[in-house]
Amino acid sequence: MFLRQRGGKIAAPPDREDQGVGWWGSVVTQIPRLLTEPDPAAMRKRMVFWVAVLVVLMSSLLVEWYMERDVITGNQGPFPAALGSEAPVAPSHVSRQSYRPEALVHGLSIVPTDSGVRALNLRTGKEYWHYERRDAGADMPSDEVSAATVVAWFDDGKLVGIDLRTGNVRWRTEFPRGGFQHIHMGAGQVVAHTPGGVAAFSERSGKKLWTLRLPRSCKYPWAVHDLPEHLTAVELGCESSDDQNGVAIGVDNRTGAELWKRAVRRELDKTDNHTLVTVSPITTSQLREMARVQVLDVDRKGARLRAEFSSDSWAPDDAGDGIIISGGNPESPGSAGASVLTGYDTQVGKRAWERRAPAGNSFGFAKFADGRVYVVQNSTISEGDESRVLHADLLVLDAHSGDLLHRLRLPDMTVPRGFVGTGLTVRDAGDGVIRVGWPEALHDELFVT
Repeated sequence: MFLRQRGGKIAAPPDREDQGVGWWGSVVTQIPRLLTEPDPAAMRKRMVFWVAVLVVLMSSLLVEWYMERDVITGNQGPFPAALGSEAPVAPSHVSRQSYRPEALVHGLSIVPTDSGVRALNLRTGKEYWHYERRDAGADMPSDEVSAATVVAWFDDGKLVGIDLRTGNVRWRTEFPRGGFQHIHMGAGQVVAHTPGGVAAFSERSGKKLWTLRLPRSCKYPWAVHDLPEHLTAVELGCESSDDQNGVAIGVDNRTGAELWKRAVRRELDKTDNHTLVTVSPITTSQLREMARVQVLDVDRKGARLRAEFSSDSWAPDDAGDGIIISGGNPESPGSAGASVLTGYDTQVGKRAWERRAPAGNSFGFAKFADGRVYVVQNSTISEGDESRVLHADLLVLDAHSGDLLHRLRLPDMTVPRGFVGTGLTVRDAGDGVIRVGWPEALHDELFVT
């Protein structure tokens, strides 16, 4: 140890405990931090910044996922039993409903919403399941229902298949949608119009099964009918000089192959598994002539004429079991209501029966179900009627004879403001209930059981 003499005395090194530094004291200064050494404070600031960025990013992704996620409630309770095994033979009870369903099936009422579809228990009116889209492309869909599936088709082209019993989504598919919004369901397939053609999807999985390209002059399908031996008949609306004619094409519904083609007049109805009824094509000069109704034998080989008859007021309402029902007004063909209801036997190709409405009454659109015809007989709606109260009866007719089987007086209904038409009409019949409402009007409906 070196000692330094100061003023003739020996000086000792400073006491390190007293100075609070190393024994070098003030002789040795603190070594500065190297430039490459991390700064803990700056690192903490950067970490906080990047964590904040990550939180914001994850939050936005979570919100986007949440907004695009479909709302699927699933079934709420056991599957409700149907109100009956067929349309009621002698209905006696009427309930008024403040909503308009798309269909009644089994024990459920299927109701479209602003961006989805709901299934309501017919007995209780409570929601059984609910499907809703949250994304910006959602709007009120076109719906079609079978005994097992509800299909919702949205304007942005999304097609969604929903299990009727559980409310769970079975499948989703997407394709550009044209102006024609009708969906056909049958033979385990969903048939819809796509740009340039017709496409069929599996009702169970949503897988595309076949496509049919439209002839250049044809725009969209008017009707689709399923027949035995994997045959589907597609009626197309086509451009013509009088805009009245179309074409029916027989399609193999396994491959989409075209089997046959026949000119028709935009009215094609199925009366049984081997019979289609249409009107013969016409020219502009024949528009005022009586319709020539054609009964066609149909199979995979073609559509052949079985019988033909004339009708001065042909407006088919519904068909089944070899009978086609037509409502018309021979005295005033352009009037809104039908004064005569006619049943045609398509097996022999002639009129089977005719029923005329009493004076001051008219018929709404009729519905065929289980060998019976359901139709509302309305009092005439006068345009200047101040009371605007409609008196109506629900009639149940034998489809083959036209005989009256049952009559039920319906509650008096207030005619919607500005409405001039046929009055109440039968919209659905089956599974123990009949649905009665205004044609093309969002107003109260009647459920008849």
